[in-house]
Amino acid sequence: MWGDAEGAYSLTTSDKLAKCLFQVTGPTHVPYHDSKWQQLLLNYEKLVHLHNLRRITDESVEDNDDDVVGNACRRCAKYSSTSSNLAALSLHVARMIRDLQQSIVDLTKAYHEKYSALVASADEANNEPEKQSGSSTTKQRISLIGKARATCGAIHVLRLFSHETILGACRSETAASANENIGSIYYEGTRQSALEHDVNYILRESFTYRSRDLNGLDGRIDGQDAAMDLISSIMSFLSALGTLMSQDGENVTQMSRNFDALLIPEVYDVVVQILSLLLVFLSTQLYQPMVSSAQLAEGGQTTSKHYFLERIMDYAYWQRQNVRQNLTRPDDKIGGQKINGSAASFETSNADNEPLWFLFSCFQWLIRRPKPPRRSIALHHVELTYSIVQQLHNMAVAPDGMYENHSIVMATVPAGQNINAPDKPVQDSAPFAGAQSHGSAIGSNEEPNPTSAAISLGTDDDVILTSPGHVSGEITTRNSSSSLLLPIRSILLLSSSLFLLPIRLVRLAFRILGHSSQRVLLGSKSPASNHDISTSDHSALQHLQTYCEKASGWDKTNNILWMTDSPVADLASALILLLSNNCRTNLESGRGSDRRQISSSQNPFRLEMATLNDNRWVGEMAPTSTRENSLLPCDNETATSNTPSVLSINFESLFESFGRILHTEVGALMLYTVMQSSPVFAASLMARSDLDTLVVPLLRTLYFSSKLSHETGDPSRFITLSDKDRPFRAQSQLYVILILLLIFSQDPSFGRDSFRRVSIPKVKWYKERHVKEVSLGSMIILVLIKAITFNLNRLQDEFLLSNCCAVLLNLSPHIVNIHAYVASRLVSVTVSCFKRYATLLSENNGEAEVEGDLSSPLGMHGETLRTLLQLIKHSIRPKCVDNNLQLVYAILLEEVSFQKICDFAPLQSLDTTSIIALIKKADHIIQGSGSGASAEEIMKVMKSSTEWKTYLEAMPRTRTNSFDSFSSDASDLGNLTFTYEEESDPEIFFVPYIWDVIVGSLTASTFEWARNKIQVFSLNHDDAVSSYYAHEFGIDGMSETKASEYDSREHTPDVV
Repeated sequence: MWGDAEGAYSLTTSDKLAKCLFQVTGPTHVPYHDSKWQQLLLNYEKLVHLHNLRRITDESVEDNDDDVVGNACRRCAKYSSTSSNLAALSLHVARMIRDLQQSIVDLTKAYHEKYSALVASADEANNEPEKQSGSSTTKQRISLIGKARATCGAIHVLRLFSHETILGACRSETAASANENIGSIYYEGTRQSALEHDVNYILRESFTYRSRDLNGLDGRIDGQDAAMDLISSIMSFLSALGTLMSQDGENVTQMSRNFDALLIPEVYDVVVQILSLLLVFLSTQLYQPMVSSAQLAEGGQTTSKHYFLERIMDYAYWQRQNVRQNLTRPDDKIGGQKINGSAASFETSNADNEPLWFLFSCFQWLIRRPKPPRRSIALHHVELTYSIVQQLHNMAVAPDGMYENHSIVMATVPAGQNINAPDKPVQDSAPFAGAQSHGSAIGSNEEPNPTSAAISLGTDDDVILTSPGHVSGEITTRNSSSSLLLPIRSILLLSSSLFLLPIRLVRLAFRILGHSSQRVLLGSKSPASNHDISTSDHSALQHLQTYCEKASGWDKTNNILWMTDSPVADLASALILLLSNNCRTNLESGRGSDRRQISSSQNPFRLEMATLNDNRWVGEMAPTSTRENSLLPCDNETATSNTPSVLSINFESLFESFGRILHTEVGALMLYTVMQSSPVFAASLMARSDLDTLVVPLLRTLYFSSKLSHETGDPSRFITLSDKDRPFRAQSQLYVILILLLIFSQDPSFGRDSFRRVSIPKVKWYKERHVKEVSLGSMIILVLIKAITFNLNRLQDEFLLSNCCAVLLNLSPHIVNIHAYVASRLVSVTVSCFKRYATLLSENNGEAEVEGDLSSPLGMHGETLRTLLQLIKHSIRPKCVDNNLQLVYAILLEEVSFQKICDFAPLQSLDTTSIIALIKKADHIIQGSGSGASAEEIMKVMKSSTEWKTYLEAMPRTRTNSFDSFSSDASDLGNLTFTYEEESDPEIFFVPYIWDVIVGSLTASTFEWARNKIQVFSLNHDDAVSSYYAHEFGIDGMSETKASEYDSREHTPDVV
């Protein structure tokens, strides 16, 4: 790992860097060309490791002299709107990003030109062309690395300052809104206007550079918009990376094999820092109550309280219009202001549609998932997470290589693993073995592998950690019995500091390691002596608990251990989600012609995604309309847009990438967003015969989110969840999964294929029974039944129930060859649901529920019972009963109960007489044959019985036309399709949930979010920890049971 982490942690007020930070964040204006900026930015080795861990919740607390970074951040937030120093830093960062972009482009071209020339002239006896390139590009590469390091440090410190400034602006806005007299507010004894507490005003002033030089020697335009200059530089940089990735087409041949900018550790870290900075810029949403664009439009407002979101949308709109209308005027106005004070930023962007290329870069990173190279800071952070998880012996690893517990989530399916593939031996550490070596694998074309200790430290250099506060020693000689639990000690050692970034990982690990069997204990007299810790380590954890967790509101969000292999891919996905799911409703202009009509632009990023096209169709435009009853209706307004360029992605690669990440919240949200934005991609999915690649990961997550217990690493123990526990991080994840399943099921071809064409050899993650050779449709029914019973017992969520029932009814006309175990579960749950419904009805004095009312347990059980009965009725209708004899056999075993169900008065409207008639006829045939009671023998009797065939032929059938056949399942049932329609204001649900995922999953261990200040989504209450992981392991409401009890309970039907 490059940089001076030790120096950053040991920073004191007497250091030159600390004094420089004090000067540039104070009330005194520091001109753009002042030498202090050069002095600051040259300390990039330390700047890149600065960390503002401490969050002050009591604003009356005075600054701590030892907290150099925290004090600098707070000073910047306080004075940036008047000193223009934050704007000056932003201008420097924008300049450095542009300079770095040009260096990357130049070096890439140099590699490509030399490689092409050498390939043309080299003969077979020569060495590899790359080795012949000599030192001509070495100087360029060295220069590029130096610029990348300086840029990375500058962006990182800008991110810290910007976050604190945004937080202060949002806090001021909240305080102003809470004041009864919004027109005048008293602050520190001074009467100020409400405008000075407006978040947009504060941020606009903070990021507007106002020169104090009356002689014009400053070299900057007075009133220059540093925010737009920075945004244009960032968008141009990311777009340039996308352009370079597409230079040689989708195959990315010679040039990228010889030079990929992301293989340079410092460049990779720059990209991570840039994407992180964009997330911080958008965090005005995080710290303010959710107000959608539709709500703004209803209130007649033309602007939101999200300064940077609007600026990014403005810039993207201008860029898109620039391409569509061939505009080349950099002084075009947006919102009554110049889009940029400097025309230099547009020298390379006038001809390019940067929103399109930005999306292209993000999608390419999503598909390729570039791993951080060796020596990068990003790899160091990745390996820290893996090193923690490797020591969690109380967590079970499933045969598919992933964890069964939601508190540890792998960002992608482990290499070499396939959720649908047959079993392979998997050791506990197998999923993480790749993390120890993937950095060296990526950089294998650069240099030999370093020592294992160097890999663990994320650096090839010898580092001696001897400064105060650092834990030193050989990694290979640590003694876990005398350490703060091996993983925590390992983290403290590898991070080289207690208060650097990885401390958030320690918090997460401490939660997971809090189980009674792995409890952290003090002293050596405890029975669990192998887990004892020293007094100093115990004090450190107490300090961590009181000083960090309570102050930052750590328990207020549901956090998980996010095991990523590609931070760039994760952050890029988060940005796609935020930018495409905001500004869905257009705001009408109310400020005259000087203000652009946003209604004419819509969301520019979503419009670009609407042009998404499969690049395998070279020179052709994929169909923009979808057939009737397809996945999603075509949006004619966006799909037929006269866009001169389209977002061209390999759909096959995109499909495969979704299959690797759909078990995560990010993956499910990304698939939903792309399907809703691009009707072409949505329609292309239904042409596939391997949709199990997408559906099975969704089912896996839904299954583990509906379990009443979780296994541990010890096969003789398992953990039973209490009523307060939730086997998922966020309930919204279940909503998105069911929405996707509903979208899939509303296409008739999906139902037919899921039962006839798609078969799963073995479902490795299903625990109650070894399920083999099961159709995809049967597996969907099995998991949905489990989700329904869990919902009825625990959640009682109307939305979940209605969507589960809708998916089942969409599949019901197509059910054939249902799996024997699935048929048994379907029947047993139906009977259990009927018994519970009858009990609830009796408690309600026999008064049935109002039709469609799911607000009460009675209504929910009634809806579930009717849905399951319809499912059974459709499955044994004459047209397909011969192919569902397993279901007939399961009903025969519950003949008495089904007779009661069919005679139950409140269910007479379902007309279940056909079920009883069929049961009686089947029972008569079986009894008459005198065969044994085994299922196999009964199946043979039914299939060979002429009486049974005659009976079925005599039953009435409904045919709609002469083409009615076995392949047109629903022709005798009419149109039973339930379709998904997005809410009129989808931002209200998706934007808060996306931020919840970002804070609790993607950046839980890498960002310094002020969790106690979050307002966009609901936080956990102080008096009750509602997040599951917080008391999942031995804190409250948990119990342990022997494996025998687990087996006896899990193999019985779910009790409703």
